Order: sequence, then structure tokens, then C-alpha cells
Amino acid sequence: MKIRLEEKKDYKRKFVEKVLRDLPDWFGIEEAILDYGKEARELDTYIISLNKEDLGFLIIKETSPYTIELYCLGLFAKSRGQGLGRILVDEVLNLYREKFGFCQVKTLDEGIDKHYDKTIGFYKSLGFMKMETIKEIWGEDNPCMIMIKSL
Repeated sequence: MKIRLEEKKDYKRKFVEKVLRDLPDWFGIEEAILDYGKEARELDTYIISLNKEDLGFLIIKETSPYTIELYCLGLFAKSRGQGLGRILVDEVLNLYREKFGFCQVKTLDEGIDKHYDKTIGFYKSLGFMKMETIKEIWGEDNPCMIMIKSL
């Protein structure tokens, strides 16, 4: 298994879009998929691979001098549930520990969607805790839960 910081902007965009399209239960809005692909071009995007096959990605965004965000995380559906997401997040966060004190992640609030409830469970297992829910970010029907973790 290998994790790399991808430098090729076009590859980052195309790969992120491809993975997200494979996850329609989480990423079913094409406009959002294109936005994540566009953002991946400019942000730190790490790719996890096994036997030279790229399986998933993690995009990191610096939100303050003290905090980074897990901006977007995705693994092809066939690669989920094997511990690769945990490895990817743990390894990448280790790279940021000296410079940053905190990490945040935004997700749909609890009790709205069973798929996102699994996502929340995943983040909790990594040590993230709910900080707050804000309806102004994604709208009244999609309350945004912000989770945080000390690095």
C-alpha cells in the first residue's frame, strides 16, 4: 500500500470526480462532484493505492493557521470497509501534526441519512467529536455538523 501527495492537477480533478461518482449515496449531486474536482486541483490531495491501483483520496484544506479540514474523502465502493480510509486519514494527519493543532470535518448531521450516520461513526472512531451543527452552510434541509479533533 502506498499513499502519495498527487501533484498532477488534471489527474487529481479527474480521479476525485471518478471516485465520487462511484459513491452516489454520499455524492449524488453532479455540481458538487465537479466543485470537489475543481478544488482538488489546488488543494493538497493524497491518493492511496494498492498494487499500483489508485483506490481513494483525501483532500486537505488549511482553514486557519491552526486548523486543517478533511475537505473531502472518498474510496471506490469496492475498497470501502477494508480499513483503507482509516489508514489514509491517520497517515495524512501525521504529516500535519507539527504545523497544526486541530482538524475539522464537515458532514451531514446525525439522524438525517443512514449513509451519513455511518460516516459519522467512522469519524468518531478516528477521534473526531461533534462541535456544532450549522444550518446556514448547506441549508435548512441539510444541517452541517462540524466535527473536530486535536492533532
